[in-house]
Amino acid sequence: MARRIEVVDYDPQWAKLFKAESKKIRTVLGKNCTAVYHIGSTSVKGLKAKPVM
Repeated sequence: MARRIEVVDYDPQWAKLFKAESKKIRTVLGKNCTAVYHIGSTSVKGLKAKPVM
């Protein structure tokens, strides 16, 4: 079966979504998390990406 993969233009809203998700990750991991730099290709400003939620 063929899969359809959607690639869309960069969405500035992704930065806000990243902040919310990274906060959840840091909360769960606690002291074991030193930093969250990105979550997938949507983190690269201006780059088209697959908006997988």
